[in-house]
Amino acid sequence: MQDGQTFFSLNKPLDWEQGYEANIHMQNEGFSIQQTEKYSIHRIVRTDELEGIHPIQEMTVGPGRKLFLLDEASNVWIYDDESRHRESLFRQGHQLFSHQAMLASMSDLLVIADAHTESERRLAVYSISNGQTMWAIHDWEGLELFPLSVNTRITTANLLYAAVPLDIAIGMNGSPEVPKGGRIGIIQWNAAGEVVHVYEHEAHRLEETAEIAALRGRYYTAAAGGKLVLLDAQLRTVTVFHEDGREPFHFKLEQEGRFAGISIDTNHNIYIGDSGYAQQEGVTERFILKFRENGEQFDKVTSFRGRTDTLLHDGRNRLYVFDRISGQISLLDLRARTMLLEGTQLPEAIYFSAELDTTETETQWHKIRLEADIPEETQVRFSYFTSDESEGFIDGEYVNYTGYLTDPGISIRDKLAATRDLWSEPILNPKDALLMNARGRYLWFKIELIGSEQKSPYIRKLRVYFPRTSLIAYLPPIYQQDEEHSPFLERFLAMFSTFFDDMEDKIDRISSHFDPDAVSGTYLEWLGRWLAITDHEAWGETKLRLLIKQAPELYKLRGTREGMMNMLKIYTGSEPFLLEYFQFKQMQETSELRQLFAQLYGDNPYCFCIMLKPEFVQTDAQRLTIEQIIEDQKPAYTEGKLIVLQPWMYADMHTYLGINTYLSEPTLLTLDQRSSMPYNTVLIDVDRDKRMDIHTRLELDSEIE
Repeated sequence: MQDGQTFFSLNKPLDWEQGYEANIHMQNEGFSIQQTEKYSIHRIVRTDELEGIHPIQEMTVGPGRKLFLLDEASNVWIYDDESRHRESLFRQGHQLFSHQAMLASMSDLLVIADAHTESERRLAVYSISNGQTMWAIHDWEGLELFPLSVNTRITTANLLYAAVPLDIAIGMNGSPEVPKGGRIGIIQWNAAGEVVHVYEHEAHRLEETAEIAALRGRYYTAAAGGKLVLLDAQLRTVTVFHEDGREPFHFKLEQEGRFAGISIDTNHNIYIGDSGYAQQEGVTERFILKFRENGEQFDKVTSFRGRTDTLLHDGRNRLYVFDRISGQISLLDLRARTMLLEGTQLPEAIYFSAELDTTETETQWHKIRLEADIPEETQVRFSYFTSDESEGFIDGEYVNYTGYLTDPGISIRDKLAATRDLWSEPILNPKDALLMNARGRYLWFKIELIGSEQKSPYIRKLRVYFPRTSLIAYLPPIYQQDEEHSPFLERFLAMFSTFFDDMEDKIDRISSHFDPDAVSGTYLEWLGRWLAITDHEAWGETKLRLLIKQAPELYKLRGTREGMMNMLKIYTGSEPFLLEYFQFKQMQETSELRQLFAQLYGDNPYCFCIMLKPEFVQTDAQRLTIEQIIEDQKPAYTEGKLIVLQPWMYADMHTYLGINTYLSEPTLLTLDQRSSMPYNTVLIDVDRDKRMDIHTRLELDSEIE
């Protein structure tokens, strides 16, 4: 219906770059209001409401978002905040560490550091599954360890860090202390308990002698992405160490507050908490401060306002904040937030176009068609003006319209104020809209995106049509000459014109709906129904697309071995194993094997077996689909049997060398540096005399105590 009609199309970044944008995030597929991620409180765990648990002194986060809590009775609890389930990791009265210990998690291990002078295990690593000690140390190279802070970094090697005094002396009262000028450093261990590196900086030398007990709560560490930071809360300084050997970076905190707790996210941003009391020194707002790795503060976690004693991130950038006084643990998640426009401080964005030039004066512009996603609580406003001249007066000055609108040196507030009389009334949320009273060689438009706190409209494509065409041209002249009613009739018929245009577009592109590589979702499922496939979820889009493409060849082979094997290969992604009667017929004729072969494969000469590995038949739905494929594709006079192989050797069952069974060299279970035992060797003791390394069977003739 648009014969002789042309349009300007803006559907890629290069098209939009000709104009001016403010607070817009441009992508290949379109644009929206710029967004950022900010922390919001997801859940608050009130540990004082947990029955049977003493007040919590320390916490950390383990795998699966499980919380590890240390109470003032030195009990360690594993707590799942989703199910509210809790269990104790150690028995009551274990005396392995004190209630002043610090916790950190390292994959499936729990690290406990205790600087208490009476503790024999200053640094110990335990298995989370059963509480077994993996390794523990009291000193290192003659240096007695007094951990002041501990944290981990989850990598392929799993690394552990502890801030400790590197210079120790015995004071007049017999207590250990750090002398004046003594160093505070960070020792790095691997998961096996071996020291990997020691980090030091001149800024962390004590100005005065201090007892070990006085240093508790002064130092905090965090590590992520090859960065290691050390916070001295008393001197209000932060040192950033680089694991690649670069010079450490040191900066001082200029902000007010009593700092406590430090953490790093995966983008190397540093977070520092505040442990001040609200009622002291007029403190009313205590935010978590956010710094770049160069020490520049650029944000606050405004969604959390409270005391911080422990601050840490998990592997997915979730933030955990522990307040020891109230016993509350706050869980914060990153959520998308719409950025505010600088000129208005509202969640919106504005786009000014360059001129659209038809090269002909007195052109009557027709309409726009906008492809956009407009969520609830958001809005798109489209305004325009036209002229036969590219220049004119704006705010009393004669300017080039495009030059003015796209000038980055003019603030968005000034542009909006100076051009407010040029624009037409805004069209709200336009999908298909006529451009009324739009006559001129040039057209400029303004798009305003109005977002909510978390959502933004998304513009995909814009088309501006010209010259004006209408279905009214197909009516008798009397309807076209009525100046009073023709404009209404033209707008009314424009709705039907849109329907016809859409219909013609669909007809032009109908062939693409039959191309399995070009369609997805419901269209692909629709094509699948042509092949009598109704269980689309069992196949998935990738397999279904491949099946549709190969359908002509597969249906030629239907009812043959080759056709069935090809169909199963498409579904499972692997070549199945097919065993037919003639392949084992000769062995079955041997009397001693006949019963075994009948048990494994049956004794029907028209029966065949399809054997698949267990990873291809993990659910009942997959089993039913495979059995249906076998039933549909097999020759009419035969019977198909599905056998799911198991990944182990079992006598008189389906065991096939090189398929689900392998022979390998014996490996040794190393007990220590001098002893080892082959754990994959079966030893039998006829006499049952409980002799190790001769013939031993657990729970038959041997016991472990």
